[in-house]
Amino acid sequence: MRVLHTSDWHVGKQIRGRSRLDEHREVLAEIVKAAEDNNVDLTLVAGDIFETAAPTGEQEKLAYETLLQLAEVSPICVVSGNHDNARRLRAIAPVMSYARINLVTEPTAPDAGGVIEVEAESGEVAKVAMLPFVSQRAIVKSEELVGNQAFQNSQTYAQRLSQVVEALSSGFGSDTVNITLAHAFVTGAELGGGERPAHIVDEYGIPAQAFAPTTSYVALGHLHRAQQIAGATAIHYCGSPLQMDFGETAQTKQVNVVDLKPGLPAKTEAVTLSGGRQLIKLIGSKEATVSAAKELADSAWIRIDLDEALAPGEADKIRDAIGGSLVDIRATRQDQLSQSVARRLDGSTPSDLFKNYLEETSPQDTILLDRFNELHEEITAEQTRQAEVLSSRLEALDS
Repeated sequence: MRVLHTSDWHVGKQIRGRSRLDEHREVLAEIVKAAEDNNVDLTLVAGDIFETAAPTGEQEKLAYETLLQLAEVSPICVVSGNHDNARRLRAIAPVMSYARINLVTEPTAPDAGGVIEVEAESGEVAKVAMLPFVSQRAIVKSEELVGNQAFQNSQTYAQRLSQVVEALSSGFGSDTVNITLAHAFVTGAELGGGERPAHIVDEYGIPAQAFAPTTSYVALGHLHRAQQIAGATAIHYCGSPLQMDFGETAQTKQVNVVDLKPGLPAKTEAVTLSGGRQLIKLIGSKEATVSAAKELADSAWIRIDLDEALAPGEADKIRDAIGGSLVDIRATRQDQLSQSVARRLDGSTPSDLFKNYLEETSPQDTILLDRFNELHEEITAEQTRQAEVLSSRLEALDS
C-alpha cells in the first residue's frame, strides 16, 4: 500500500499582513500532483488545514477543493489540528464522507470512527488510528489543572494521551497495514520555527514510546520541520508545505510518500515541494543587503538585518526601493548595544537617555532631539496641571 503524508497547510497564513493564498494555491496543486504521479492508495492529512479558527470563504474553498481533488486519487484520512475549528470541521464531516474523506475532530472510540479501515486496489487493508489535537484542558480535569503543579499536569497529559493511542491501536493486527495519524507534539522533536508556542511546550508532549511496534507508520502533524523521531516504529513529521516563518528559512519543504506492507518496515521517500515563495533573511551592510533584496524581490519574502544604523526615514526609503516583498528591516549595532546595556541610567533625565540613543543610532539628528524635548515638556506640563487640579479637589473635600 502506498500512502501520501501531508500536514500543516495553514491555509490563510499571512506574513506581516500580506496574503499568501496564491502561494498556497500553487503548493497544494503540487501536493495533488504528487498524489497522482505516485498513484497513492491513501492520503493522510495530519491537521492544521487552516491558519485560524475562522477562515474566509475563499480560504475554505481552496482547502476543500484540494481535499476533493486528492479524494479523486484515493481515500483520505484527516484529523484536525490546534489551529483548526474542530466544531466547524465536525459539521461538514458527514458530507465529506460521501467523497471518501474521513474527517475526525475529537478523540473517538475505535468502533465509533476512531479507527478507519481502507482497502487498496491490491486488496491490502490499512487500519488508521485517528488522533486529532487534544488540548490539556480536554484531557486533564479542571481540579487537577488548578490544584497540581505544572509538571504533574504534563505527566498526566502524556499518560492519558498515551492511553488514548494505546486504545486506538489495540486492534492492529499482523495482517494489516497499521497507521497512526496524529496532530501532536512528540517529546524530543525539533521545532520548525513557525509553530504556536503555547502548544509545543512539554506540557503538551507525548513520548515516542506511546506508539507501539505493531504500528507500521506514524504520520504526525504539528511541527513544521520534516523529521523522523526515534522509536519502535517509523515516526515522521512531514512538515509544512510552505516556509511559514523566518525561523524556517533553511528548510526544504516536502510531503512523504510511504510504501507499507504488513509486518515489514516502512519505506519512506520525501517528495520535495517547490511551490510558494522562499523566506530569506539578509544580514550585513545596507548597500549589500538592499542590492541582494532587489534581485530577490520577485521570488521571495525578505527580512533585512543590518549591522549598521539607519537615519530616521531611511527604512521607509529602503521599503519603497524594494517593494512589498520586504517584510521587515531591522538595524542593530551589537557593540553599541552592549555598551548601552552596561551604562548606568540612575539619575539620567528622559532627555539624556534619548540623546544617548540618538548618538548611537542617528548622531547627526538634532531636530529629532529638539522635537522629543518639546513633546516631553508638553506632557510634563499636562501632568503637572492634572496634579494641581486633583490636589485642589482633595483640599475642597477636606474642607
